[in-house]
Amino acid sequence: MARRKRATKRRTTRRRMSGGAMGSQLTSAIYTIAGAVAAGAVTKFLPSTMNDKLKAAVPVVVGIMLPKYLKGNIGAGIGAGMVATGGLKLVQSFGILNGIGAYAGYQVPQIAAAYNTNGMIDTSYMTPAIAGMDEEGC
Repeated sequence: MARRKRATKRRTTRRRMSGGAMGSQLTSAIYTIAGAVAAGAVTKFLPSTMNDKLKAAVPVVVGIMLPKYLKGNIGAGIGAGMVATGGLKLVQSFGILNGIGAYAGYQVPQIAAAYNTNGMIDTSYMTPAIAGMDEEGC
């Protein structure tokens, strides 16, 4: 037997997700920050005699493997933070980006420096120069 038709059409209501787009971005940012902190914690457990390049590579490997064991957005976010932090430290250990985040005890190469009267870069002091500024202009 056929069902009887309704006189009025049913209204469908859509439920909103809690937090919306901004909430999901905020939680993914928090997971990524937690991954960066976790990369620092993993690095502290490594022996101090270990090579700097290997110390930097360990958080990258752990960050890649973590989403396989910790499913969902939290595993992906923490893994991404660990890979980013470990990757930055790995690039720094090879000497490509030495100026970011750490001072290695040597003079940073000058890109735009003040010139002296002979046309040479002024190396009388060991601080890096910034585009035409000298000690008197600071």
